[in-house]
Amino acid sequence: ALYQPVCNTSALEREWSDFIAARRTLIHSYPAAMSVPDTDAPHYFVYNPAFALQSHFRPIDDGSRHTVSGGYDGPISFKAIARSIELSSILGCELTLYWLEQYGGGLFLPFKDASCGTATYAGGRYLIDSVKSAFLGISENGALRLDFNYSYFPSCAHDDRYICPLSPPENTLPVFISAGECWH
Repeated sequence: ALYQPVCNTSALEREWSDFIAARRTLIHSYPAAMSVPDTDAPHYFVYNPAFALQSHFRPIDDGSRHTVSGGYDGPISFKAIARSIELSSILGCELTLYWLEQYGGGLFLPFKDASCGTATYAGGRYLIDSVKSAFLGISENGALRLDFNYSYFPSCAHDDRYICPLSPPENTLPVFISAGECWH
């Protein structure tokens, strides 16, 4: 329900403040949510329209597969299925989109950028994780909407009870993404 208004609008910036408020409420009131002691968290950069992007993706025939520990959940495997084709001029490289092979299945787009380890979590952030319904939809021209203002830390950044899959090296961006969740 958190992402439904976002997916249904053509104006992501207009939905952003309500989304952030709803996410904070969910994290601090839902009994099964991660434990975040800072009652003002999660914190976000000010909305930055320069990082409200979209891209078409080209399928990858034999993409790399990654398997990481999922703690009590067992190993988590995800496979590269597509690569963006329109982001290099802004991000310094293209992004790889993955398919989670278990853990609910679905699309997964983690990334690291030059903010990681200082302004944001060192392990990176998530832009798409359809297991958690974190998906911004498709644009009118058929591109994936990739608004980095909606990117967020994996649960393990806030709560060490969780073990999360982090971004593989191919999704490490040379630019500082001043959008999305940050430490303060």
